[in-house]
Amino acid sequence: MTAPRLRLTSPIPCEFDIHEACAQALDYLLLPPCQWACYPAGHIQLTPAQVARLARAGLKRAYPDILIFWQKVWGIELKRRGEQLSKTRIGRTRRGSPRLLVGQEDMFPRLFATGAFGAPIATCHSVDEVLTQLRRWNIPLRPTV
Repeated sequence: MTAPRLRLTSPIPCEFDIHEACAQALDYLLLPPCQWACYPAGHIQLTPAQVARLARAGLKRAYPDILIFWQKVWGIELKRRGEQLSKTRIGRTRRGSPRLLVGQEDMFPRLFATGAFGAPIATCHSVDEVLTQLRRWNIPLRPTV
C-alpha cells in the first residue's frame, strides 16, 4: 500500500494583509501627481451601531477598495483567491423592515457608467496583480527591478 502523495499549497493571505501590502506598494511605486486612497468599507468588522453611524454620514456599500486618481478615477477591488464580488440581497433593519443591500456586481457597472472611471473596476488578488493592472492602465509607476 502506498502513502497518499503530499501536496503542498501556499497559504491564502487574509484580505486585510493583501490591503496592507498593496498600500505599501502604492505609497512607494505611484509617481506624482498620482494619488490613491483606500475606501475602508467592508473589510473590517464593525458593530451595528458603527455601521449605522457611518451610513448616516454617507458611507456607501459596494465601492471598490482602492481608488487611484490620475487623469480619471481607477478602481481596484481586492479579494482573496476564490472569493467573488458581493451580490445584491435583501437585509433587515433592526426593526425588521426589509432593506436592499446593493452588491458589488450591481454597483461597479453603475460607478463605471458615471464616466468618471478610466476603465471598468478590476478585481485583484495580490500586489503583483495590482501592479500588472496599473501597467495595463498606463498609470505612472517607479521602475521596479
